[in-house]
Amino acid sequence: MIDSTRPDGSGLAALFETLEAPDNVRVELIGGRIVPSPPPVAGHGGLLRRLCGRFLEPNMPEGKGVSLSPVTIVLPCSDADAYVPDLAVLDEDTLWDFDDWKLSADVVHLVVEVVSAGRENRHDDREVKPLGYASGPIPLYLLIDPLRQEVTLFASPSDGKYQERHTVPFGGRIPVPNPFDAVLDTSIFFR
Repeated sequence: MIDSTRPDGSGLAALFETLEAPDNVRVELIGGRIVPSPPPVAGHGGLLRRLCGRFLEPNMPEGKGVSLSPVTIVLPCSDADAYVPDLAVLDEDTLWDFDDWKLSADVVHLVVEVVSAGRENRHDDREVKPLGYASGPIPLYLLIDPLRQEVTLFASPSDGKYQERHTVPFGGRIPVPNPFDAVLDTSIFFR
């Protein structure tokens, strides 16, 4: 592993900044690891499309919008964390920023991850990213897990951890707090 604290800028964070990934490959910095991911499978897009069309768009608060392209969120907990969620709800003004490919966590209101089949991806989405996103602090983290057929909402970040965690099987209902103040009916994720 490359030391991310070296004063000459040759550490992990500097390497991440200059890395040029092949087309259609997302690259994240997760807990001191540079993690490339292939494009998601079509099923991920189907779940996200349903979430957008049936929940997010009808309940979108004024001044917020969904990023339809991957964004890199730099987390303040260390130089070793920059995540690319499957979907993010951002301040609407941020959606018009064409200059920076990295966003600070303070413009992010909700992140969504869809769990992938790979063992490391499952671990990162379920165990590592809740801590990273809470450190943001990003108010809401929605984890759609088609492998377990369940949805988890992490909310109320404080001291680097989400204080609330609600998990329901597909078909259950999850109250999504401010800024949405709506109930997500997870039956939308059934095929």
